[in-house]
Amino acid sequence: MKISKMDRTLGCLYGTATGDALGVPSSFLTPNRIRELYGWIDTFYPPEKGHIYHDGLLAGEYTDDTEQALALTHSFLRYHKVVPEDIAKELEKWAERVKDKYASPFGPSTERALKAIREGCPIGESGKYGNTNGSAMRISPLGIIHGLRDSSIEEIVRDVYQTCLVTHNTKVAVSSGAAVAWGIAVCMKGETDVGRVVEETIKAAAAGEIFGNDIPAPSIGKRIDCAADLAFKAKSPQEGMDAIYSYFGGGDLCADSIPQTIGLFVLGKGDPKNTIEYAVNIGGDCDTNAAMAGAMAGAMNGVDAVPLVWRETVNKVNHIDMTPVAEDLINLAPKWQVAE
Repeated sequence: MKISKMDRTLGCLYGTATGDALGVPSSFLTPNRIRELYGWIDTFYPPEKGHIYHDGLLAGEYTDDTEQALALTHSFLRYHKVVPEDIAKELEKWAERVKDKYASPFGPSTERALKAIREGCPIGESGKYGNTNGSAMRISPLGIIHGLRDSSIEEIVRDVYQTCLVTHNTKVAVSSGAAVAWGIAVCMKGETDVGRVVEETIKAAAAGEIFGNDIPAPSIGKRIDCAADLAFKAKSPQEGMDAIYSYFGGGDLCADSIPQTIGLFVLGKGDPKNTIEYAVNIGGDCDTNAAMAGAMAGAMNGVDAVPLVWRETVNKVNHIDMTPVAEDLINLAPKWQVAE
């Protein structure tokens, strides 16, 4: 069955938002603790009282992963291209909106960069030490746009780099953002073979390594290859989850988060429900990893593959409807100006 542009775009947006919201209670818990508290997460729960990051959120509320993706979308719609200075303004507006909403809305690299900008640090310098997964968690709108316009790796990576300048201007963060963005774009173009998607994310990770400040970090492409191999060889989903977690732990460093995310996309065979459930039950930075994996799986299989009850809950709790967002991104794609 042919999946329309609208269905893929909505699938990506709701894969992001539902993965994010489902992962709120389990984020930065171990697999054993998740099992003790929830058994198996396949619906929405509020976080534990005193949760290090998410205390104060409601069941079904999403976090910075979705909020920053929407912030980037607002900037893209205004300029029809990536404008780092405007992304900084959008992130500042988002930061002001959420500063008292829950325990810790800010990722470490973004918090550090925004503080530096407020103190007069130029954009680019502000992000020169960013090594966490914020570069990739918010990248879904760019993946959608480039998938719709049938871009090349080189085109999407140039734009990913521009989005990273503000908060994550490092080779490892650009490489990570490029892997996830291109993975989404390839799925938006209609690729259904998860192995081929993995190959493309590795190519994009390598292409992204030429941009950004060089800080100590392993190869994202090689770690993606390792995580995917663990998933392909697993005899069961639980065996795959255990193997991936034992190698990567799924924390917020790019080098842990992005490989685990793509490994879980493989383990779930690109199905949004399975992929997201694996991501929110495995442990680590569950909301972010589920948002990224869900974005890829939703783009591959379309919005109808994201459970309706999940979508309805996210809409109700967050007072959102992704349909106008999807329409705006589809209309934007033909007008998009790629960075030079």
